[in-house]
Amino acid sequence: MTLAIEDVPASAGEESTPRRIFLPRHARERFDCVSRLRDALSRPPVELVASFSFKTNPRAELVTLAREAGFFAETISYDEVAWAYRTGFTPARTIYNGPQPLCETPTDEPLDFIFADSIEAFVRNRERAVARIAGIRLRPSMLASRFGVPVDDEPELRAAVEAGPQHESLAISFHARREDYNGASWRDVAGDVLRRACALERATGRRVVAFDVGGGWTPEQFDAGFEADMGWMVERIIASLPACAQLFFEPGQAVCTPTEALLTEVTEVRRRGARQEVIVDLGYSDWPQMHEYRHRMFVWRAERWEPVGHGPDRCGGRTCLEYDLLEGLQFPADVAVGDRILVVDAGSYDHSMAFEFARGTVR
Repeated sequence: MTLAIEDVPASAGEESTPRRIFLPRHARERFDCVSRLRDALSRPPVELVASFSFKTNPRAELVTLAREAGFFAETISYDEVAWAYRTGFTPARTIYNGPQPLCETPTDEPLDFIFADSIEAFVRNRERAVARIAGIRLRPSMLASRFGVPVDDEPELRAAVEAGPQHESLAISFHARREDYNGASWRDVAGDVLRRACALERATGRRVVAFDVGGGWTPEQFDAGFEADMGWMVERIIASLPACAQLFFEPGQAVCTPTEALLTEVTEVRRRGARQEVIVDLGYSDWPQMHEYRHRMFVWRAERWEPVGHGPDRCGGRTCLEYDLLEGLQFPADVAVGDRILVVDAGSYDHSMAFEFARGTVR
């Protein structure tokens, strides 16, 4: 993926900094890519369904594109549910999949699915009837995680399911970051949860009608492996869960990461031998994922954005935090105060996890 001049407004050179810039072309391209794969990989009787993670980036433009592309809203709080409704999603196109119990909803109409993070939440969700289908999140057995029902608790889960109406249907979900796989593959993780879903269906006599594999793909991981892995999963669902009609996935990072850039200005240059330390008016609180993965950086030169390379230079942020610093960069030798720098690939948690710090404001 390249950064074209037309992606950044011409006025960026005169705008105040730091500033977050939305890149609509990239957003449309990412939604189109996911939608094409979703439609191509669906195979009767299983419909592949994309959901949009509001926690990843709740920006109105992205939410609108997700709704227009036929995504479901995936939420983890009452506030996210309310925002989904205000931006055009209906309860019938909304999923709740967070560890915080949802004790009420903005309307009397039930959500489509609610996935409980615990046995206690599953029982409560069923009793309150806050969703059409009460589901449960399972913890993959190879992961050390705080989320989902672990293998050791499955006898209690079976008892809780059997205590409900015999006609009720079930939905199963998991969500896992790839950095927590402990050497396992995505298929290992998904297959582990699928086997346990099948066992729960056999033991309780309740049909599993939906399966949610969550998200966690970076754009690169999604583009490289999603089609093959999800095609494999569709086949496994058809063979293993005959009542399952919907297979959900949540490509929040894969969609949102390329959709925003951060514009910043150089406020000081410190030259020490072969190293330059460039201080900017952007900081960790504006860019909380700065150490989680390498963001591409560009500096404005000769009426174009030139990539910042790899080398001995450093970029220091505006805050007093020791870790508000990036190493391993190569700025132009003549970088100067007032130069504009663009940080791209900042459209996921860099947006939703940004916080007010050292700006003299209060919530």
